[in-house]
Amino acid sequence: LGFIAAVAAGVFAVQSADAVVNIQNIGAGARSSALGNSFVALADNGDAVFANPAGVAQIQRHELAYTNVSLLFEGIDGDNLGQHVASYVQPLGSRLGLGIGVERIGSDLLSENGGFLSLGYKLSSTLMVGVTGKYLFWSVDTIPDDPVNGPDPLSNTSNGAIGLDLGLLWKSPIQGAQIGVLLKNANEPNLAKTGGLGDDGALPMDLHVGASLLVAETSMVTVQWVVRDLTDETDSRVVVGGETRLVEGLMLRAGGSKLFQDDASGDLNAGLGYKRDKLLFDYGYHIPLDLTETNGAHRFSIGYVF
Repeated sequence: LGFIAAVAAGVFAVQSADAVVNIQNIGAGARSSALGNSFVALADNGDAVFANPAGVAQIQRHELAYTNVSLLFEGIDGDNLGQHVASYVQPLGSRLGLGIGVERIGSDLLSENGGFLSLGYKLSSTLMVGVTGKYLFWSVDTIPDDPVNGPDPLSNTSNGAIGLDLGLLWKSPIQGAQIGVLLKNANEPNLAKTGGLGDDGALPMDLHVGASLLVAETSMVTVQWVVRDLTDETDSRVVVGGETRLVEGLMLRAGGSKLFQDDASGDLNAGLGYKRDKLLFDYGYHIPLDLTETNGAHRFSIGYVF
């Protein structure tokens, strides 16, 4: 408990005022979310598909996982706003690992979706590289006609693009210490070029650099630096996360981020994990500090390792 309290204190120490919520960067599974999405230097479960494909090479067993999210607010009544994430990873021999993931976020009216295929390769016992190819697309259902402006041009439309993520994971000579790097959206895929929105749909190239360290045998801390839109550096942040084992099979987690912008803060995260035989149960809670009236997001994951 003292370890998690120290992490939480570090998170509060780097907060300021307003958070930025971006639909492309709200996280996948409950464990990585509870750590504040400071996961690039861990990448040791199915979330490696989304956080760092190099980590797929270190996974030694098959793992299947599903996450359901109750998002920041209920949205339009009856519109079923939410997020669903599923992943599967398995080793392919002693050096190669395969990961598959799907994600949907949105409502009955508007959704963003993705299909992910990751390959991780061990260059040596300490150095791994990985690549994720992904197809990202959005879809809009029927938007009621505006009595003044007429039909909405986005009604019943969709568009997508192929994206590319590149990852690296290094196990340092310091026992229990790892370094991770992710270049996200390396090709800056444009999801709207043919959808009437010009370049507004181009996803920026992001850089994630992180380090993780085991503390004794029961705890871990991870720190991550994120630069969103690498060419313009429009959004940078530091993320801190940590977890500790309370009793056998039960983990306590906390994390959060600080945004380095005028009048910007970040978010806070916490969660629990429980392992029973081959089943994994994880819960994560996330709240952006400038949207506390939304009561945050609750994330539930279940995994099966075999």
